[in-house]
Amino acid sequence: MYKKLVDLIDKTKSPITKADFINAYKELGIKSDSCLEVHSSVSSLGYIINKEYDICDSLLETVTDGVVIMMAHNGEFSDPSEWINPPVPKEWHQLINDKRRIFDKDLFIPERVGKVAQLFCKYKSVTKTNHPITAMSVLNSTKDKNWLNHDLDERKMVNPLFKLMENEGKILFIGTDFTSCTSIHLTEHLSPYSKIKEFPYKRLNETGVVEDVVVITKYIDDEFDNFKLIEDRYVEKYKGTEFLKVKKLGLGKLTLIEAKKLFEIAKDVHLHYHK
Repeated sequence: MYKKLVDLIDKTKSPITKADFINAYKELGIKSDSCLEVHSSVSSLGYIINKEYDICDSLLETVTDGVVIMMAHNGEFSDPSEWINPPVPKEWHQLINDKRRIFDKDLFIPERVGKVAQLFCKYKSVTKTNHPITAMSVLNSTKDKNWLNHDLDERKMVNPLFKLMENEGKILFIGTDFTSCTSIHLTEHLSPYSKIKEFPYKRLNETGVVEDVVVITKYIDDEFDNFKLIEDRYVEKYKGTEFLKVKKLGLGKLTLIEAKKLFEIAKDVHLHYHK
């Protein structure tokens, strides 16, 4: 950790501030009423004075009348029979499921989503959806409460990212790229090779009562990855247009794309995918 920080300091010409992020958002055309899905990597930009706090604070101060969505996934709360990175012994599966803690969205810490997303869900103005596996953190400064809807049956296409696509929102990569984009998963259920899976869970509902629920997913096995193909098609089609904006910041860059246009490209790829 110490060596990584020293390397980061050595590579950085000038520390990045919250104001630098706010100015970058303005240059990209992000406004107070923008609707965004955000993915970020703190270390890829250089030395940020307040680290992930500057990224979260800059977003909250910029998008005051819109929506900001980040991932709050709990992938390791999923069924262990699906784990591949890493897997656990098959003889552990039943014990893990039997002893699994009741899901509490207000207590559980998001996993493998990065420091910015882990911090974002702690802000008082941010609400986490009550999904045991793919919860999302939503800053909803609009009057539309439907931004918080998140159905446990993914085939119904009711969650904040689908709503973002339908409302022609945008996706902001802060120091990262398409490989981190959760919205690409939205069309996987359309693939002829997608599989339906059902997982039973116990969770606390909005009134604090324990309830039995079933999460239904329809997805492609993890070894199949079309992210690079989808990225290449998007960049090829929209490079040099208002639908693909890039702003250099520090050692990295910020990239802004259109959620609906990405959805259409990803849908075409998944519909026509053949093993």
